Formats: sequence, C-alpha cells, structure tokens
Amino acid sequence: LDPFTLDLFGNTALSGFGLSAFPVGGGVDDHFDEDDHAPTHHATEYVLPKPIAVPADEARNFRLEGNRTLAKSWKDRARDNLAAIKLAAFIESEQRPATPEEQSQLIRFTGFGASELANACFRRPGEAVFRKGWQEVGTELESAVAEADYASLARCTQYAHFTPEVIVRAMWKGLSLLGFRGGRVLEPGIGTGLFPALMPEGLRDVSHVTGIELDPVTARIARLLQPHSHIINTDFAKADLPQHFDLAIGNPP
Repeated sequence: LDPFTLDLFGNTALSGFGLSAFPVGGGVDDHFDEDDHAPTHHATEYVLPKPIAVPADEARNFRLEGNRTLAKSWKDRARDNLAAIKLAAFIESEQRPATPEEQSQLIRFTGFGASELANACFRRPGEAVFRKGWQEVGTELESAVAEADYASLARCTQYAHFTPEVIVRAMWKGLSLLGFRGGRVLEPGIGTGLFPALMPEGLRDVSHVTGIELDPVTARIARLLQPHSHIINTDFAKADLPQHFDLAIGNPP
C-alpha cells in the first residue's frame, strides 16, 4: 500500500477519496461557532524566532489555564497549524525545551481532521492543484514536513479530532468526584496533550502521564508541550506498555 492509503474501514474526512464522513462547508474559508463567547485570534504570518538558550532543566509541562484562543476561520486555523509545525521543528533543531511563550503557540495546533481542512489542505488523488483559494496553504504544508510526515498528516485526518476544553474539564471534574487522587495515567490517543494540560492542579504533582500518538508531527508537538510525560509515537494497538495504570482517560477515535 502507498503511504496515503486509508484504513479503519475507509472512514475519513477526505471526501475527495469518494467518501464523506463529515459535511463539507459551502465556502473556502467558512467560519464556525464552537464557542461564540470564547476569545479568539487571527493567525499572523509566521516568522522563525531567533535562537535562544533554554537549559534542559527548565522544561515545564504546559498548563492551559483558560482556552486555546483558536482562530475562527478554517484558513487561519490551517495557518496556525503550519506555524506550530515549523516552530516545533525549529525548537527540535536547537535541541532545547520550548519556552512558555512557544508552548502557547504550539497548543493551537488542531490537526487537519476537520472536513474543511482535510479537503482543502491536501491534493485530491490525481489532481495537480489544491482547492480554489488554498494553493498557498497547501503548498506551504507540503514543503514544511518530510514526505513521510506529510503522508501521515493526510492519513490521520480520519483520527485528528481533538476534544474541546469544556469536555476535558468536565471529565476531570467527574474523576475527582469519583475519588481519583493521582497515579499512573494512560491516554491512548493524546494528540497535543489537552488532557494533561487541563489536569486539575491537585493532581499534577502526584500523576505521571503516558500518552500514545500515531502521527509523528503531532507527537513531536506533544513532547514539547508535555516534556515530563512519556509520549510514545506508535499505534496504540501495537504499543508495548506496562501492565498497570491507575487511570485511562481520553477520547480516542
């Protein structure tokens, strides 16, 4: 099979493959209302930061106190994804942890699972151009990652649907009411690590997170956001894990 071959029963947001698991918006830059009251931002042109020295012992797990202030338009979200991908590669090239300011940019990576992103940011099979209005973004994405990573991003559009903050917070609250007081935590599909980023303060120092992430690009970002967690880039079904965890949490596809 070629690296773009789709699996998991062929269920994907890439309707250009002849399947349509999600409705496609009417415009090339549609807006949406996940939370009309949440602060948002508009993506800006990404410029690589100047090299800085950050001691390894200053690595900190990212904690999300408010929300991610995600952009409202699909195209701005795509640009934020590109910015996060480039920033993660830059930080890794310097072999250092991410600063808190950089982590606040990395957390805006949402993957390309939303139907508008999946259908616009990748060429359809047999076509030489991207959807109208998306040529610049699509070309930039192609050049931002290695071929294998690009193939993974395209293939993982069927999985990349990160859980909204309100649901994550509600799940943690429910676990606290059920009596969870910390321990070894497993997240089978960690994405960028929203569950550990929103872990209640009282659990942070008494819990250790092991997260599984299939996509290498997303796993790279998760490691920079949660450097003290154990992020494993593999298929959860094939992961070699300890036999005992105190909690399994998440919202895997």
